[in-house]
Amino acid sequence: MIVGSGPAGTFAAQALQGKKILMLDVGKKPPASSQLQGNLYEQRLRTPDLFESLIGQEFQTLRNLHAPKKISLKLKSPDTSYIIENWETLSPLKSETFDTAMSFAEGGLANAWGAGVYRFTDRDLQGFPISSTDLTPYYDFLTEHIGVSGTSDSLDSYFGTTKGLQRPLRMSAYAQELLNKFDQRQSEFNQSGLYLGHPRLAVLTEKKGNRDEYRYENYEFFKSHIPAVYNPAYTLRDLVAQNALTYRTGVLVLDYSETQDQVEVHARNLDTGAIETFSARKLILAAGALNSTKIVLRSHRDHTTKLPILDNPMSCIPLIQLSRIGAKLDAQDSSLAQLNLIYDGPQAKGVVQASFYGTTGPLRSDIIFDFPLSIKSNLTWSRYLAPAMGLLMVFYPGEENPQNWIKLGADDQLEIHYESEKLGSLESTLIRKFRKLGYYGAAALCQYPKIGNSLHYAGMLPMMSQPKRYQTDPQGKLFEHRHTFVADGACFTRLPSKNLTFTIMANSMRIASKIRADL
Repeated sequence: MIVGSGPAGTFAAQALQGKKILMLDVGKKPPASSQLQGNLYEQRLRTPDLFESLIGQEFQTLRNLHAPKKISLKLKSPDTSYIIENWETLSPLKSETFDTAMSFAEGGLANAWGAGVYRFTDRDLQGFPISSTDLTPYYDFLTEHIGVSGTSDSLDSYFGTTKGLQRPLRMSAYAQELLNKFDQRQSEFNQSGLYLGHPRLAVLTEKKGNRDEYRYENYEFFKSHIPAVYNPAYTLRDLVAQNALTYRTGVLVLDYSETQDQVEVHARNLDTGAIETFSARKLILAAGALNSTKIVLRSHRDHTTKLPILDNPMSCIPLIQLSRIGAKLDAQDSSLAQLNLIYDGPQAKGVVQASFYGTTGPLRSDIIFDFPLSIKSNLTWSRYLAPAMGLLMVFYPGEENPQNWIKLGADDQLEIHYESEKLGSLESTLIRKFRKLGYYGAAALCQYPKIGNSLHYAGMLPMMSQPKRYQTDPQGKLFEHRHTFVADGACFTRLPSKNLTFTIMANSMRIASKIRADL
């Protein structure tokens, strides 16, 4: 029995094929159809009214302008808002120091991920009771199964083998010029700990099965199912079609209890409100790090223990290339990461990873209020600046801190306290470095999203070689449990700056493969 249909749950099921599998999920589905077809900018020219598709009847896409709590730009359009629909009702959470969102959709938060797929190296896995060798066969399988684009460059030592990669996505003129200028002074930047290269993305540049190659249509902020961009829902639907598992939706898992031979799971039927019980020989929790933690604590009726929690602090640095101000906007661009930057130097604890994005994807309303002019002037400037501006999203390693904790309150609501790290030093250094290449930024324009906005949560039920209470062994089995395993980010021992989804998939397959062998 698997709880959750996101990356961890789906690939646990993939590895368990041949066994009798039941997957329990709320399983919210995307809208039935979308008006958004073809290139976004071309459609805007030929379609008189796209308000309902781009903004929404309830002004969903503009919510960050008026809502007290901002959310990811990819979670608020009419076609993507279902991903986090009703999460605060289904799993309420209290915190004054931590912003978050949860998904109860088929495929989970990976419906709106950045599609970055990066192998963890042995350096990334320091502290884990496993090594990169343990994950390699599953990384290799996933690379072939989902389709990964990229190429060999100066980032190979950080990202691992290029085996099986499709060709990289086409870069924008902005990104290509930046990479060319960087390469001309590569040794100088490398001495400062800076490396720049192509991203590894779960995006097809060559047709694969019934999925076409990427078409540069700029819908990443408005649609959750773009065939070229991998989504775990694709694999899940294939497994269901093959009768490889039973996928039960409309149920919210509450807790579980173990007996000598099996585990019983209790879930609320969201249509009737009735509590239903399901039994299995083994249980895999893959409900997302926050919800898996809640299920474990609730099963122990524990309202006092504070568990650790990890997240990636992040910042956003706008960088403007002056010579491109007023240039024609490239409508055939990509809203995905164009370049990856690595900083491996003394100004950070561990390796920092960053991604360059263009500005063709988001609405102008998402960025104009970050400039220090009047609204009218900002609108005018955004039109001329868009082709000249890139956004560098910087992710720091998540550091364990005894002041950062998660617990289950007496009212059965999760409570989180997180002390945010002070950032800014590295951002100032990066601005100075890129100024040498003709890309200008300012410390005053840097944005520092509240902790929790990365949506990279981990570390609550960590894997240890000698686990204690609320920890898992190297195979993901919870301490003092016979049949219950954790397969999502909750079992990560530490949190590097890399996107963790690819490793969640690989580790989930590793755990499920061992369970399958034991069965």
